[in-house]
Amino acid sequence: MLKATILRVQDSDGRGPWRPGFSRLWVRDRADHDNLIPWTTEFGMGIIPRDTWPFGRHFGCGCRTIEQLQRWFTVEEYATLTRYGYQAVRLDVDRVIAESERQLVFQRSRPLRAGAEPFNLYAQVAA
Repeated sequence: MLKATILRVQDSDGRGPWRPGFSRLWVRDRADHDNLIPWTTEFGMGIIPRDTWPFGRHFGCGCRTIEQLQRWFTVEEYATLTRYGYQAVRLDVDRVIAESERQLVFQRSRPLRAGAEPFNLYAQVAA
């Protein structure tokens, strides 16, 4: 699919919070963790074109809907992430590479921080 608006949680550099060592600071134990499958497991690394890597392209993962994004981040987790400088954003992307009912992987020509439009994932949580 070409040109879409996606939703994700990221810091001011465009980096998402799912990274080694950092996740343990904000992820809470919960029964639905089995639903949160990393994109590399769900789609495989083969979806990223390594042999013809387009110069200046940026890749990431996100969601199509607020409900999907809320599956990844509970109210409590999101509140913790906002204290670390993360926020939910809308991004225009050039291409959705893979998509499921829980997430998508996208490509865009601009850095992930460029043109990110913040929004409050949970109205009751101060961003």
